[in-house]
Amino acid sequence: MKYESQINSLFNNIDNDYLIDLICEFSRIKSVWDPKNGFSELEAALWIEKKFKEFGFETDFYYVTDKRPNVIAELNYVNNSNSENSNIPTLLLEGHTDVVTEGDSSLWSVDPFSATIKNGRIIGRGVNDMKSGLICALYAMKLIKDSDLELNGNLICAALCDEEGEMIGVKDFVQSEYADRISSVIVCEPEANNICIEQKGVAWISIKIIGKMSHGAMPYSGLNTSYPLANILTECEKLNDQLKEHKSILLGYPSITPTIISSPGLNNGIPQNNVMPGESEMILDIRLTPEIDLGYILDRFDSIIENAKLKYDSNKFTYEILESRPPVKVDTNSKIVKALSDSYKFVTGNPPVIAGVPGSTDGTIISKEKNIPVVVCGPGAVTAPHQIDEYIDISEIKESIRIYISSIINYLEIKQ
Repeated sequence: MKYESQINSLFNNIDNDYLIDLICEFSRIKSVWDPKNGFSELEAALWIEKKFKEFGFETDFYYVTDKRPNVIAELNYVNNSNSENSNIPTLLLEGHTDVVTEGDSSLWSVDPFSATIKNGRIIGRGVNDMKSGLICALYAMKLIKDSDLELNGNLICAALCDEEGEMIGVKDFVQSEYADRISSVIVCEPEANNICIEQKGVAWISIKIIGKMSHGAMPYSGLNTSYPLANILTECEKLNDQLKEHKSILLGYPSITPTIISSPGLNNGIPQNNVMPGESEMILDIRLTPEIDLGYILDRFDSIIENAKLKYDSNKFTYEILESRPPVKVDTNSKIVKALSDSYKFVTGNPPVIAGVPGSTDGTIISKEKNIPVVVCGPGAVTAPHQIDEYIDISEIKESIRIYISSIINYLEIKQ
């Protein structure tokens, strides 16, 4: 391992108890987006800002929208604002401050926001997704800053809002000057410290069919919207089966999943037993792999809609792409993948596990907008997020902080 002695010296400075205390303190902040009940990411972002400043980082705290801030910290060794240094590497460690709702807290074995340590695990909402990964990134930066090492590149840590929603935090971030300087990204999401070089893309599509409302006893005085919707749904199932020909080794199958079927349409009244609605609506959740793009699916979906229009020519059909994020695939020979892979083997003694992320992360937005390598690697079981009794194994946290330190050193390298 290159820089082995320097990396081991940094490992010796890790205070595992302090790291776990930081994670527990941060995780006890209820950073659910629930403005009606007074909750947001604000308190968590203020906590992160305070720690960034305590650790001596250049810090930027700014609001994306009301009570939803992004917090950025920088560790700069090289001035890359001029043309001579424009190729200086800058590594981004990225995470989010929001967590999903705890649901019914009576179903938990502990207070969801107590960050309780039990049997070698921390239990609590957000400890896995993804406050542990974010704190590991922050602490890795602190340890490197406190050392006498001079790196041949710069480091940015971004704690962004709203990853669990519409991703407004990262959408704002990619428009900033910070994003213009980044050369590679580690997204610190929970992936059991596997090195995830692929992420599924996603598109959400709304299909609306307009007819004419009528009494259920006199349907021919109206125009039914449920039958044409059922026709489209059946054809989408056939298309979904065809997509199985495009399996990804790391991500599995692309898919088309109807997630909301509403008649009457969403926000268009309530269903009643004796009323034939004048509008039906369906939301499709489309997941993409690097082997297939959205255009391929939309071409076939257009044909489905056109055929439905021919069969149900009195109805009006519309569809809208609500959100679209392309799949991500990073070359295994890229410098950040090699740095993470070598570091994983150095820390664990085992070959790295190269994997993929079945969902999408903030990294999909960064990859789409900046076209730079984005790898997801962080502590925590993949199946634990969003669950009752969400947990993280402390052993994975200890492993992750070391992987981050080693990867940063190997990616940015030490000045000669």
